[in-house]
Amino acid sequence: MSYKVRALDLNDSGDSKEAFKKTGVTPEGLRIMSPKTELFSFKIRQLSPVAVNILKQEALARGAEVAASRESLIKKEGTVEAILFGSKPAIASIIKKIRIQPFGLKKLADELSQYIKTLERRKVLSIKGVEYEMGGFWIMGILNATPDSFYDGGRYFGLDAALARSEEMIAQGADIIDVGGMSTRPGSKPPRTSEEIKRAVPVIEHIKNNHDVLVSIDTYRSEVAGRALEAGADIVNDISGLAFDAKMPSVVAESGAAAVIMHIKGTPEDMQKNPTYEDVVEEVYDRLYLSTERAVGCGIDPLSIIIDPGIGFGKTAGHNLKLIRKLKELSFMGFPLLLGASRKSFIEKTLGFGDRIEASLAAAVYGYLNGADILRVHDVIETKKALGMVKAIRENDDV
Repeated sequence: MSYKVRALDLNDSGDSKEAFKKTGVTPEGLRIMSPKTELFSFKIRQLSPVAVNILKQEALARGAEVAASRESLIKKEGTVEAILFGSKPAIASIIKKIRIQPFGLKKLADELSQYIKTLERRKVLSIKGVEYEMGGFWIMGILNATPDSFYDGGRYFGLDAALARSEEMIAQGADIIDVGGMSTRPGSKPPRTSEEIKRAVPVIEHIKNNHDVLVSIDTYRSEVAGRALEAGADIVNDISGLAFDAKMPSVVAESGAAAVIMHIKGTPEDMQKNPTYEDVVEEVYDRLYLSTERAVGCGIDPLSIIIDPGIGFGKTAGHNLKLIRKLKELSFMGFPLLLGASRKSFIEKTLGFGDRIEASLAAAVYGYLNGADILRVHDVIETKKALGMVKAIRENDDV
């Protein structure tokens, strides 16, 4: 006799509920058991040695665990880091217990509670007072109205060419048109501000006067952003994370526009000169966290913030691959997440050949499956078809 044992993937609560229902579990049983299949893992820094010992004891008592070095458990001074992991009910019980403990554990309980609330809430993007539910995926079509962008430099330079390209991407179903009047490719030098405005603003005016589609301005200059917003732009896509121009946060805040806060190491002119990290995911996460905190402190609505890990901006090919693989960890910050990997040079450096469209689609699909809400791409219709199929596979409950 064979018991026909097989493993199940029940990390998604919807999948666990469906599997349990098929075995005849009652609604009350579903309520109790489904959360037990959801596993949480939290990296915690700046713990005192006594705190990590208490945390480990409380975790073990509830079927959870704390991963920490042996030395951290016997140290008397300083701080250590640890990873807490366990089921959702176990983590909730640990939080309740440590909330009455000393040694900074009450504050840790508050932070863990807040983080879990962030993980569970639906992502919403507020743009000029209108709130959008971030479900599925959005396609951001790239429109470089420049003579020197890394992939399509010169192809859409000039008003007529730029307008024709915008019409094409809108017809293909782009949700956002990202208009840029300055190349930020590695080694690039910026044009005069007046030239950047001349390239980008007329394109934005045309799109907003003729189409009901969102438009973003790709710039790190507050003057350009201001003129673009006056022309109707909805989003400011700033590669510097609002850091290169001190006036940018207030320009965005006053307009009510959304802001893409990207990570970059260095500037476009020098960012690819031997970029190094001890832990690229952690360092990008920390910088994005600080940038979003600064944005909120400057008056930008937290619901109007989009984050972007900055693929290709101060990263090696290896850094870019790891960021895409670990994208879900960045999505846990709770902001809509943008991925811009389309046609970038790390693809050629990784695979060794020049045609990048298929690899761009693979990166977009992998990114979407790992938490990306917005895909910034050159190939709108191809990406839309690829992600549409992935979405259909994920959401098909008819069979």
